[in-house]
Amino acid sequence: MKTRPLVAAAAMLLLIACAAHATVPPTQAVKDGPSAAVTDAMELVQRAFEDVRHNNNDAGPELDKALHAQGFAGLPEEVRHETIFMASLIAWETGKYDKAHGLAVQATRFPEADNVAWLTRFSSAFAIKNFGDAAYSLTMFTQRWPAKLGDVVPGAVMQLHYQLKLAHEDETDRLMLDELFDAGWQIEGVEPSNLWRDLALKHLQRGEVARATKVALRITSGQVALSMQVDKRFDAITLPHRGAFDVDRLVAAEITATRARMAAHPDQLQPITDLQELFLLTGQYPKVLSISDAVVARTEKREGAKAYTDFSDRYNWVLDNRSRAFKRQAQWDKAIATEVLAARLPEHGGINVSQSINLGELYAELGQPDNAATAIIQLGDLSPIGRMQLEGVKLRIAVDRHDEPAASAAMAYLRAHRAEEPDTLQDALLLRGNLDEAAALLIDRLEDPEWRNDALVDMQHYADIIMTPMEKTIHDRWNTVVARPDVQAALQKVGRVETFSIAPGLR
Repeated sequence: MKTRPLVAAAAMLLLIACAAHATVPPTQAVKDGPSAAVTDAMELVQRAFEDVRHNNNDAGPELDKALHAQGFAGLPEEVRHETIFMASLIAWETGKYDKAHGLAVQATRFPEADNVAWLTRFSSAFAIKNFGDAAYSLTMFTQRWPAKLGDVVPGAVMQLHYQLKLAHEDETDRLMLDELFDAGWQIEGVEPSNLWRDLALKHLQRGEVARATKVALRITSGQVALSMQVDKRFDAITLPHRGAFDVDRLVAAEITATRARMAAHPDQLQPITDLQELFLLTGQYPKVLSISDAVVARTEKREGAKAYTDFSDRYNWVLDNRSRAFKRQAQWDKAIATEVLAARLPEHGGINVSQSINLGELYAELGQPDNAATAIIQLGDLSPIGRMQLEGVKLRIAVDRHDEPAASAAMAYLRAHRAEEPDTLQDALLLRGNLDEAAALLIDRLEDPEWRNDALVDMQHYADIIMTPMEKTIHDRWNTVVARPDVQAALQKVGRVETFSIAPGLR
């Protein structure tokens, strides 16, 4: 089962610096000879902004009164814009996201609308799951203020791209990604290679090979390059530029670049976790541990939060990666003990869903179903992908316990929701020994343009790794399914299988 950080939507929204706007009361005079209604509206606006300036909780209701005042439409354009915009900011800050979005849409219709107004529209649209308008807002923001893209939380962009793919809003997605690409957008100095791969494919589908190639040549991830090499849809790019997509070369360059980021940012854990993942990919498990030993030592001395600015967000992943390194060295007890520590840490201020599921899976794969069940007993609300992963753990527990009703219940959920994460269902079918159904699903994945690339990546030959007994059972059955003539026939139409020196992706 592929593990992904399970992040609440609120944690992926924009960081809005709105305090400066709250201190600028509109003072421009209305046009000559204002009516009594216009004068009354102006007085309401001025009182509201006085409340804002003094952090008075009555500012919101006062602004509402001004917005609905009979004379509001007669106020100067600049005053109306500032009033609507401030009302949107206050609605956002008080969690009234529908209201904030409606007001932000109004505010951005004025020529005075600035980058914060468009960010507010983006963040409120994202919060109410209006992903089409969120993408439009981000597109407009990127066109006008590319230098301000640092104000955008990268996870929001990634999640937005994912949601647009689910909704098949392909053109909206393409326009947004094109603007980001042309603006030179990166995530802390690193190219978002998976986004550029998806954008390149969109241009290939439009017959725009030159543009697709230009986009793809910004890709720096070895894993993304691998996913393109094995998918025939990218042949127009990868075959003429083989050197640019050499997996080993790119992974080595990633390691060098990540080491440099780690040295340049000793107060951040993100480069450490990134380098851990690259060492896991290249089978350098002792290095996964050694580059994080100092982090663990500081944390044991209660110095972690002081030493690292992203400690609360990333330390759980430092431990998670250490657990994987122990696992791939068959140090099962150390793997479990480390994942236990990770699961006890909060995730985005709440229950740690990601590491709890990973811990449950590890226990179950090592034949400890009771401990696995305890690990996942209280997880609260889950994303659709998180729920799929949870049901995958429940299935492993049921198999350990020979609990057929529980296994059937988990399988029923996974089948009903296979569109959320088909590879989780794939592993479940293999674990249950349903090889005919597993083969049919794999063929479906190869034939479906949205699922194809992940399926092709799964089918490649990778470096050998130490597996748990349950992982080996799944892997052996997977090889049997892949070798079937009907699966091979489906493969030959859309891709190819090659051998790579790196390990399989994180599981």
